[in-house]
Amino acid sequence: MKAVILAGGYATRLRPISYVIPKLLFPVVGKPMIYWIFDLLKNFGVDEAVLGVNYLANVLQKTVGSSYKNIRVTYSSEDEPLGTAGALRLAAKTIGLNKTFLALNGDVIAQINLSTMLIKHQRANALVTDALCQVKNPSRFGVAELDSNKRIKRFVEKPHPRVTSSNLVNAGIYLMEPEVLDMIPVEQRVSLEKQVFPELAKSHRLTGFPFDGFWLDIGNFEDYRRANFTLLQCDIRKHRPDKHTIAKKGFKIIDPIYLGKDSRVEKSAVLGPNALVGKNCVMEKGSRVSKSVLFDDVSVGEGSIVSGAVVASNVEIGKRVVINPGCILSPNLTIGDDVKVGRGVIIHPYKEITAHLKAGKHVL
Repeated sequence: MKAVILAGGYATRLRPISYVIPKLLFPVVGKPMIYWIFDLLKNFGVDEAVLGVNYLANVLQKTVGSSYKNIRVTYSSEDEPLGTAGALRLAAKTIGLNKTFLALNGDVIAQINLSTMLIKHQRANALVTDALCQVKNPSRFGVAELDSNKRIKRFVEKPHPRVTSSNLVNAGIYLMEPEVLDMIPVEQRVSLEKQVFPELAKSHRLTGFPFDGFWLDIGNFEDYRRANFTLLQCDIRKHRPDKHTIAKKGFKIIDPIYLGKDSRVEKSAVLGPNALVGKNCVMEKGSRVSKSVLFDDVSVGEGSIVSGAVVASNVEIGKRVVINPGCILSPNLTIGDDVKVGRGVIIHPYKEITAHLKAGKHVL
């Protein structure tokens, strides 16, 4: 089977890190987001995938290349944003879609049985089957209302509780028939959710597939940290330091943690709980990292504390520094000794910080 991954968004809610690093390369438990998607496709039997790309496409293509675990990978580049449907139609030219295919958003990680979804899709004689996930608060999403045959009657975008009783949201994972492509104008900005799916619902050719596994929609930094912590909990033992990790005696682990290859943790350092540290990182003695995600090549100086933060790659944190919850540190930063970074501070790339930063400050 073939698959289309829609990855052309600007990831505005993940700025300023996404100015430098494409969203699909953000690490989730030590593995770029795109590889979680590829592993799902591989288990389903997908052998060819096309990425619909736009912003920072060259960075993504350089990292991913032309294959992953025997999945052939190609790219479809938009000159300007075409929306979810327009990008899908453009990608179809690249990969040649003439049978049932899978389409999915590039910022979703899900535990879903795609084989069962395919059986339901074929039995329903649907043009599109949309995976649906139940959430407690659907007000951020597009909500699907189903009839007794699991056909989608309508979508309600970011509904008020009084508007609909459904809490099934569009998970951004679809099985589609190639006829759907004929409904999409060529090289025009068109939305699947707002323009194509309502027409399919009217003709009773849009089916829902509710599933019970986890669904992680990574739209902002809160979602991003939550995704890391959720997947970290799935198998705590798997993420313990291994023979490739330099961990000196005398440091403390509070599960769950992830510690990447060739990272060094020194005496009296404390790692966890909910600490994810990438490759080639250093935690000097007496430092502490908790409730945070550190990308690769980050150093945390002696006696420094990082709590509830996201720290991108190539960041050097000096001695006795305090990074408070909600902070976002972009790539290629240096934080000087004894600096206190207040809650919710956001620092843009390529900066050297030598003075305290008040809570909520943006360093451009």
